[in-house]
Amino acid sequence: MVEPSLYRRILGDQLDQLAPALRRFHDSSVTRQASGTFEVIRGAGRWRGWLATLMRLPPAGLEVPVTLEVAVTGNQERWVRCFGTHLMPTWQWQSGELLIEKGGPLRLGFELLPEQDGLRYRLRRTWFCLVPLPSFLAPRLEAIELGRDDGWDVTVQFTLPVIGLLIQYQGFLRLPASAALTA
Repeated sequence: MVEPSLYRRILGDQLDQLAPALRRFHDSSVTRQASGTFEVIRGAGRWRGWLATLMRLPPAGLEVPVTLEVAVTGNQERWVRCFGTHLMPTWQWQSGELLIEKGGPLRLGFELLPEQDGLRYRLRRTWFCLVPLPSFLAPRLEAIELGRDDGWDVTVQFTLPVIGLLIQYQGFLRLPASAALTA
């Protein structure tokens, strides 16, 4: 018997509310890919640029080719986002009702909120080097995926208290033609 997907385990039947391409992508227990084009904006100023580079966030650019590969390993998923030639790998897994995403020393705990044809990621907990951060020190991250018939729009904004915007990226991802035809 095939284990339910990570997002199915967290969302249950609510996953069925998502647009078809978005639902197929998140309700898979096998390696999958998507690709598209994004605009990447970094916050202005040396400090912000230095911090974004230190955190291995992608450089700014217009019409940046993006690929996403998600590989399932046990009960976790390895997400590798490639902005041009810049890799941004993370791991995702479930902890209670939260989706945990780990990138470098930072762990983010998201509540997944299905919305009309989309999925909002609401940041609920943050850890730095496994130490829980109080909300006044925690980063702010807003992320939403809005499904369309042939893929989904992605918007992510990452800010730090006092410092402000580190990065924002938005664009459109689509499944490969062979995956888009399967239900």
